[in-house]
Amino acid sequence: MIRLENFSFTYSGSTTPVLRNVDFEVGEGEFVLVVGLSGSGKSTLCRAMNGLIPHFYGGTISGRATVDGKDIRNTPPAKLAGTVGMVFQDPENQLIMTNVENELAFGMENLNLPRNEMKERIIHYADYFDLRRFFSRFIPELSGGEKQKVALASIIAMRPRYIVLDEPTSQLDEETSVLFLDHLWKLNQEQGVAIVLVEHRLERCIRFAKRIVYMKDGRIEADGPPATVRTRLTADGLMAEMRENKPTSEWADPVIVAKGLTFSYGNGHVLDGLDLEIRRGEILAIIGANGCGKSTLLKHLNGLLRPQSGEVEFEGRNIADATTASLANRIGYLGQNPNNYLFEDTLDKELDFTLRNLKIDPAEWDERKKWAMKVLNIERFVQTFPRELSCGERERAALASILVGRPRILVLDEPTRGLDHGNKVKLASIIHELRREGMTTVLVTHDYRFVAEHATRVQYLRDGRLEDMPMENVMSKVRELCMEA
Repeated sequence: MIRLENFSFTYSGSTTPVLRNVDFEVGEGEFVLVVGLSGSGKSTLCRAMNGLIPHFYGGTISGRATVDGKDIRNTPPAKLAGTVGMVFQDPENQLIMTNVENELAFGMENLNLPRNEMKERIIHYADYFDLRRFFSRFIPELSGGEKQKVALASIIAMRPRYIVLDEPTSQLDEETSVLFLDHLWKLNQEQGVAIVLVEHRLERCIRFAKRIVYMKDGRIEADGPPATVRTRLTADGLMAEMRENKPTSEWADPVIVAKGLTFSYGNGHVLDGLDLEIRRGEILAIIGANGCGKSTLLKHLNGLLRPQSGEVEFEGRNIADATTASLANRIGYLGQNPNNYLFEDTLDKELDFTLRNLKIDPAEWDERKKWAMKVLNIERFVQTFPRELSCGERERAALASILVGRPRILVLDEPTRGLDHGNKVKLASIIHELRREGMTTVLVTHDYRFVAEHATRVQYLRDGRLEDMPMENVMSKVRELCMEA
């Protein structure tokens, strides 16, 4: 059993506890869904279950935490790794080796498993997650979703007694997400593995949980069967009925046009003669399976990547000779990993960095910074070290560093990753408000509900090319998930 008794924790350098007098138990064979707003303490709770707190994340502890009777303060995480498997929000923080096959073997090697058994498990889980074709691939070259699958497979291959997962489907396409959650359910039901799952996309997973733990401000506000806790989640805005969306059929002038884009990383084309028109003022969603080239496409729109053939035009001009820096104040790009945007000591300095590099008149700085932080509800973090924020808070901080430049086109790669329902609604309201001011938004996401509720047009990327996706098809998929929930 994992047990926390009157457990509180405050990170080093902070005076505010992240966990406050938490009493929490997970018995063998349970399936527990942990929910709450971004920053409510969910990730910290996960870290306390496998000894990362206090051994890797220093701070002040009170109370007691044990795993099968072992006190986490006196037990190094390496001693708990075979008992409690942990899958993090950011797969980049979890991957150690340089290629996929070695990564799958790494955890099992540390458990001293026999070589033949390791090989069998590697093949089994590689086939399950469709990873065998990536065995020799350099891990940094994989897409975010592919990295997430590698991280998931490497932990499950160790076959721990408890598996703790922090937003494990945030970068997975819908099909892979459903398969993965079904696999967790089978592990739980057939092998008695206890599952502790932190998720924001509740419609995907609430049907699996036998128990829901609702966290708020570092405390457990509710703990019980889904039928009991679900009412509380709805009342507090963590769940809501799907919003009806009526996409516009109006045609506007194209602001970005891609013609015949072709690009490859070596073996086969990722983009293969792709054509795209982005119309002024629209909210265009681009969806598709993990690794199909969505992020690669976005990086062509602002010059981060250059096509091997074909061209991209911005407002009628080919961007081939334009520098990425010269495009940055007109095309704001937010990639999948918010950590890539956060390197200053405070959020305030992060925003200053953007404004300085875009050569914005200093007389406008204060007003722009206040506006960006207000619309993203992060004013209270103005003097906070950004990397100490939760995943969802870091996502908003990184977005603020883009919005403060007030670009004409906003290009977002997985913008809802790590965001609770309330903050997704807030993000959507920002995008719609910016649209009313004439801004165009292009987003890549696996969050079909966000697409169904807020996009004005959807395109599906497959085999290197785009095709129109009727909105009704997206809505039908979301309704199917919600009905199952």
